[in-house]
Amino acid sequence: MSLQTFSYEQAFDRNIGWLTQEEQTKLRQSSVAIAGLGGAGGFQAQVFARLGVGRFKIADFDAFQLTNINRQIGASVETLGQAKVSVIRDLILAINPEAQVEIFEEGISTHTIDRFLGSVDLALDGIDFFAQKTKLLYFKTCYEKKIVALTSCPLGFGASLLIFSPDGMKYEDYFDLQEDMSETEMRMNCTVGLAPSALCLPYIDKKALDLKGERASSVAPGLMLVAAISGTEAVKILTGKRQALFCPHILQIDLLTQRVKRKYYPLGMKSPFQRFKRWLYFKQLTA
Repeated sequence: MSLQTFSYEQAFDRNIGWLTQEEQTKLRQSSVAIAGLGGAGGFQAQVFARLGVGRFKIADFDAFQLTNINRQIGASVETLGQAKVSVIRDLILAINPEAQVEIFEEGISTHTIDRFLGSVDLALDGIDFFAQKTKLLYFKTCYEKKIVALTSCPLGFGASLLIFSPDGMKYEDYFDLQEDMSETEMRMNCTVGLAPSALCLPYIDKKALDLKGERASSVAPGLMLVAAISGTEAVKILTGKRQALFCPHILQIDLLTQRVKRKYYPLGMKSPFQRFKRWLYFKQLTA
């Protein structure tokens, strides 16, 4: 089908009923930034494209590798060695050829962050877990620019959700992060902050997370759940359909154990109990 014969209204007609026509129009006019296009970001891009979001900014400096195939929607034997931004751009345009997609092949850095976040309505975090200083830069800039920023982390066969409002708790305050921390310390703080209820603990193997060796296991169902949660919350934020709950609220879902937890941490991970839990987790993971 050519662009001349593509009809946005017909392509997204089946959204209507769950979305109103007015809400669909708002999504069409919205601009979303997705930083990182691996497991989380790739699936998020597809869901947002199928929701009918009209404008995208996507960033990733990496190319697809064989080890990505188990969990990244853009990874296949045909795309090995290809730039993730190019593959995901083509995926979005294959769904909605009218979408505007701006790519940032160099990824997120101090040189690109302002342009990347310019004129966007919502920012999503798909940045590699082992690039914590880049994540910190991303969320700090979102806060300064008054952009709502969403992070959803795959946790085994589950996921967690945190949404940061420019009027609410800061990313660095929730996770108890300081600029002089090492990457390993930041990773530990974020591990506990993203999974304070540890719903996947009954079935996790220590080999699933190696903070120092920079290896984290992921399975496709958890990443698909990330995209489903992100897309649903984005509808709330972009259309006003319902009120989203911002940090220090956190949602955790585990599909394997069929457990759901919604918690509220007014002190974030700075409370004495959370700091003790962090020390305990670190001891267990590094034993």
